[in-house]
Amino acid sequence: MGELIGQTAGRMSVAGTFSGMALAGLGAGIAAEETARHSRRTGENTRNSGLTFSQGLGMPIAVPALGLCSLRPLVECPTMTSSYADRPNVLLIYTDQQRYDTIAALGHGRYRTPNLDRLVERGVSFTQATTPCPVCVAARWSLHSGQYVSAHHSWSNHHWANPPALHLPGLLRQAGYRTGLIGKNHCFLRPEDFDVFQENPLPVKAPGWPARQRWQARQSPRLSEEPAPGGVEADPEHAKTEAALEFIRSSGRPFFCWLSYLYPHTPYHVPEPWFGLYRDADLGEPAIEPEGLAAAGKPFRQQFHQRNNDRILPYDADRVRTMRRVYAGMVSMVDAEVGRVLDVLDATGLAERTWVIFTSDHGDYMGDHGLITKSPALYDCLIRVPLIISGPGVVGAGRRDERPASAVDLMPTVLEWAGLDVPDPCQGLSLAPYAADGGAGPVRRDATFSEYGVPGQPYTPERLREEGLADTLQPSPYAPGLPWEGNPVSLAGRIYAVRTPHWKYVHEPDGTDELYDLQVDPHELVNLAGQRAHAATQADLRRRLEAWRAEVARPS
Repeated sequence: MGELIGQTAGRMSVAGTFSGMALAGLGAGIAAEETARHSRRTGENTRNSGLTFSQGLGMPIAVPALGLCSLRPLVECPTMTSSYADRPNVLLIYTDQQRYDTIAALGHGRYRTPNLDRLVERGVSFTQATTPCPVCVAARWSLHSGQYVSAHHSWSNHHWANPPALHLPGLLRQAGYRTGLIGKNHCFLRPEDFDVFQENPLPVKAPGWPARQRWQARQSPRLSEEPAPGGVEADPEHAKTEAALEFIRSSGRPFFCWLSYLYPHTPYHVPEPWFGLYRDADLGEPAIEPEGLAAAGKPFRQQFHQRNNDRILPYDADRVRTMRRVYAGMVSMVDAEVGRVLDVLDATGLAERTWVIFTSDHGDYMGDHGLITKSPALYDCLIRVPLIISGPGVVGAGRRDERPASAVDLMPTVLEWAGLDVPDPCQGLSLAPYAADGGAGPVRRDATFSEYGVPGQPYTPERLREEGLADTLQPSPYAPGLPWEGNPVSLAGRIYAVRTPHWKYVHEPDGTDELYDLQVDPHELVNLAGQRAHAATQADLRRRLEAWRAEVARPS
């Protein structure tokens, strides 16, 4: 069993990690709609945690029993040799729900991100990077398995598959790396997969922590219009950094650290000085279809999702502006925390032998398309993510690389740095050659692919009427007063996207397709699907998408 350091009240048991719904990290302030479903039973074998439940609407939601994962043998670390000791460290800094357009040095100067800017200038930034799926569980599953959703079958935050036999932290630990998870997990990984497993470090020694806990208990799980009390030292994100620095400083051999922040995920709240940092800033207005989603020919699931949001928790223009300012403050606070980590790497000399990856699991609407948070589409505001790589082998520091990259590529990239073979189930392509070629190497993939939804038929207005659901709402069953992001109507049916730097095509089987010219229409407001002038482009992208689906899909 790995070291369980600094655990505090509220950390879930192994059984709780896999119980029912997907783990959301259980850090203070985590979104109630993603966590309330979790069991907090202790001392229970994982094999007892599977359950099946139905949410009606003609679409049962099944969460598989995950007991098979408890049968995996505990990894035994080999004796350290000089060849192991010479391998580089890997620090994966991961945020939750951070849009691609939130880093000043990458052309988004409305944000204040001096430390991420520093990382940009010493590394390579993949400006066309995407996530395989714009929801937490599926994206994190892909990150650590190197597989697309069509292969691992963890369709959503509410639909978990059996854990993969091979995954990134396990392979690194088996090779002699000291491995650590600090922060939000929300996927299949367990304490046995790490030397240090600390999902929920809390600032219990901070003077302002009691006040922060009391305040948090009465706050909306979506947006706070006042600063979180207690200051930065009482914020759980700050505690994650402290735990990560302790892990880094105490590692006597090459390490892999997954530092996983919750910010800027909901609930949107942050302490001063970050809450007021953007009080008077112009962060721009959301990109919205002028005549609405229906008139723009957008899929019905988006129309339903918008209606459900607006009827349960409407956001007017002022509230959207507040949300965008608090979100920006959360981004800037994470930036400051990243700066603390970079300072320690520099001061200890570890920066010279440490690869640093900064990325996020998915983006956030921030009011775009008249929607908030995430689901149920594959727009760039959701699937494009920041991806910065810095380390001892980067050639051409400070460059922006426009070659398409995906989160599924990170597992083979890290394994290549560690001198390890990439296992056959891994479907990504290593980005190590891109980091080392100064931008002059060949393009290994000219498109990326993303997915969303669960198998089945997408809803239509007719189907809703037939099932007597036309006027019903889908409130969150986990957080009163909130619309349900993962409601069965929005999730029903799979959608698939192929994206190049110029075009995006989204296919919804038995539903509405989408085609966007990203150079002319970067906010994806005008759906060109079905237009004769673009028929050849759509047909070509459809062929490529179907070829990819045939290549990556695995049987259930």
